[in-house]
Amino acid sequence: MHTRPFRTAFRLSLLTASVLLAFGSAQAEKLTLLHVGDQESWLLSAQGNLRDNASQPISFYGGIDRMASVMFSAQTAAQAGGATVLKLNAGDAFLPGPRWNASKANLGISFSDGGQDYYDAIAMRHIGFDAAVFGNHEFDEGAATAARFAKVSGTTYLSSNLNFNATADFQSLALAGTVAPYKLVTTTGGHKVALVGATTPLLPTISSPGAVNLLGYTAGATEQQNLLSMASVVQGQVNAARAAGATTVVLMSHLQNWNNERNTVIPALRGVDVVLSGGGHELMADTDDRLLPNDSRAITGMPQLVADADGKQVAVVTSNFGNRYVGELNLTLDDATGRVSSIDSSRMLRVSGLAADPDDVVGDSFLKASVVDPVKAYIDVLNTTRIGTSEVFLAGLQRGAVGAPGSFTAGIRNAETNMGNLVADAMRFAGGSVVAIQNGGGVRADIAAGNVTVGDTFNVLPFTNLVKTAPAVSATQLKGVLEHSVATASTSGAVNGRFAQVSGMRVVYDTSRAAGGRVLSITLDDGTVLVANGQVVAGARTVSLATIDFTANGGDDYPFAALGVQFDNAVNTITYQEALADYIETSEAEGGLGGVIRASRYGAATPFDLAGRLVDNAITPVPEPQTYAMLISGLAMLGFMVRRRRY
Repeated sequence: MHTRPFRTAFRLSLLTASVLLAFGSAQAEKLTLLHVGDQESWLLSAQGNLRDNASQPISFYGGIDRMASVMFSAQTAAQAGGATVLKLNAGDAFLPGPRWNASKANLGISFSDGGQDYYDAIAMRHIGFDAAVFGNHEFDEGAATAARFAKVSGTTYLSSNLNFNATADFQSLALAGTVAPYKLVTTTGGHKVALVGATTPLLPTISSPGAVNLLGYTAGATEQQNLLSMASVVQGQVNAARAAGATTVVLMSHLQNWNNERNTVIPALRGVDVVLSGGGHELMADTDDRLLPNDSRAITGMPQLVADADGKQVAVVTSNFGNRYVGELNLTLDDATGRVSSIDSSRMLRVSGLAADPDDVVGDSFLKASVVDPVKAYIDVLNTTRIGTSEVFLAGLQRGAVGAPGSFTAGIRNAETNMGNLVADAMRFAGGSVVAIQNGGGVRADIAAGNVTVGDTFNVLPFTNLVKTAPAVSATQLKGVLEHSVATASTSGAVNGRFAQVSGMRVVYDTSRAAGGRVLSITLDDGTVLVANGQVVAGARTVSLATIDFTANGGDDYPFAALGVQFDNAVNTITYQEALADYIETSEAEGGLGGVIRASRYGAATPFDLAGRLVDNAITPVPEPQTYAMLISGLAMLGFMVRRRRY
């Protein structure tokens, strides 16, 4: 592997005097942190379901075997320089979907204890992580699966704020030391480094932890309040680790957005030296770090320094997602005290398998044979099950600048996208409803122009979410739901999984207004105006609404229950992935797409499109809804029929 020289010069412009401690006469010790996070079962490549396929150049990047090779190479180089190396995982090691399903299909009783194993866990064991933190996706299939995965992962899973006494499975793992609030690791120089975990307080609303509750969490409290309460719990574990002899503390926090650490958690803590932030997918990289094609830095400069409660500068790094990069942070520890005396260098190492790249690697042979090849064989079957074609690229990934003044990069969690429109239309089709919403956090991938397969639909919609229908939603209730959707949106592109993609209506909102009063108008596709000038129209009709059971049950804090929305009591058996596949395949005469996702209907969406489904008046001023209604009054809404098919 091509390796460029470390950047060894001190960055005095970044480091304050609180970071630099006086060197003693004894030799200093080097500590290297190698980190990844949000792997989310991207085992084959950065494309998702293809591997080294010329039609998709991105498929030559990423892959668990190639990521392992990059990490092993960096580990060898650091150890040759005398450093202690810690390999850390920032959580969300797996994600339900087709690649995860390969484990359940092929590895039912293959672990040494005769129970369920997982390809993702095989990789973790081989890589040999020193610790991982519980993210939200570890709980997507319930607490029992989270415990089982932790047991077979070959590492210690950490969290200060998860109640490990909540279930018998977790109690057993806690007694064995497989799960813990923190872990002490001794360096080659004899110093103790504490690895402390923290899990997002959003866990109950964005995943399925079941009986496993959060410490320091209050239902109904704001996210900010729960973050501050969590910080108090974390502080207790940091203090305990220090009391147990830790001279350096690394907080491994999976809080969904590094702004949570930067703005709320770190300023409330004392005694933490480094924070590894997970869950946000941010790409934090220096200007000379090589990036994957079409990638851009969300945060330029690594690490970022944030002042704690004592004014001490804490180094923060992120790990991006999907086995695309390996982060490296090099520190010096004072040999006498064991404390961090300097931050020496950092870099993001790109994971490339493209022969033309100077940093390309050959994937680890064990992981290639034991993980990549069998998962690829399973996925290849899905990839050959063609269900249609798309005339356009469909944008379904999280994108967007967070709080970057003057910028707005549209993605599934901050703006209308054509993939969002397609999925929401499929929901409306499956539910036979007038309108539909789909939370952006439930959409996980793009689809390239060309053939569309069953594998693509699993890649885009990987969870076991079921379609739910509310037969009679008032305009007031619908406005309340949509107010929740856009409550955290901003003109600079702030991202949030609650942001809803919609079907059957056009929604104009204004992010310059206070949350709760942002929705200016709601106009149905047949021209009916439900909300105008921010007010519900007198006598406005009720509508039927389709969504997924995740949001219907309060996921992403959706207020359906608080608003009194009543969902039908039917036994729902169609998943949103099945709804999408069915919608694409169904003939146009029956209300589907007839196997063709047409550019005329699903062209690239933009937040600056006046005629879009989701329009922010703070960005693009729009006419009154009655004027818009006149423009579309002659259009007939497509008839949606319910057809259900399982794959």
